[in-house]
Amino acid sequence: MVYRKKIAFIIIIGFLFGLFIIQPLGLSLYLYDEKGDTGNWYVLFLETIKNTIRFGDIDQIFKNILFGIMGSSLALMVFLRNKIFILTKKRNDGNAIIALIKDGENQFVEFKATLRWDLRQSKVNKQLEFVVAKTIAGFMNTNGGKLLIGVDDNGNILGLNQDFDTLKKPGTDGFEQYLMQLISLKLGTHLCTAVNVSFYRYGENDVCYIEIDPAKTPVYLSQDGRSRFYIRTGNGTRELDLPEAILHLGKEKALYN
Repeated sequence: MVYRKKIAFIIIIGFLFGLFIIQPLGLSLYLYDEKGDTGNWYVLFLETIKNTIRFGDIDQIFKNILFGIMGSSLALMVFLRNKIFILTKKRNDGNAIIALIKDGENQFVEFKATLRWDLRQSKVNKQLEFVVAKTIAGFMNTNGGKLLIGVDDNGNILGLNQDFDTLKKPGTDGFEQYLMQLISLKLGTHLCTAVNVSFYRYGENDVCYIEIDPAKTPVYLSQDGRSRFYIRTGNGTRELDLPEAILHLGKEKALYN
């Protein structure tokens, strides 16, 4: 229904554009050319607009309909072109995600079957949320990476429906809001800008795709009153103790200097 209303609105706007812009502009330029480019073109333009609203003239009515249809057609062409471009980009990005899944996990790619629903225990498990936050922190403390939720370790697309059912606001919008709240709570609100969240649908299953930028400062994960430091090593995430963290940060600083 919303889409139909949008199409109807575009057709009406296009019709008016053709009627009061394309028609006066085209006809006034033609008349100006016929006069040898002499006189005042703007006066001709205004006169053409006045003629447009002369509904008693049958010829003018047909002209109005013709230019109105022309304007609507142009508006629809622009709208559909943008729509096709967006759909094509979405499809290409979706294919890229499939290729990423087929290549499997590595230092820059991690899969998580769910955000908070424990598939083995069939209940919400807060520890799974901690694992996701830990993975994001690990990517931020290294070179960034990509996290896919709704995909198991073997690359099978499981979807997010079970996670959706645990949220107050089911669906992708609620999922993204919950994920951002988790990042804000566990890592810090300022780090929400370091992640870009998008969703792709394959059949009946949604996959959450998270692009994570490397952080400019050390990222610590808050748990049980402690601040933990994680980095990405190989295709896993590892916690560093204090001496290791100091050594790691020292190496990173040396690289940038």
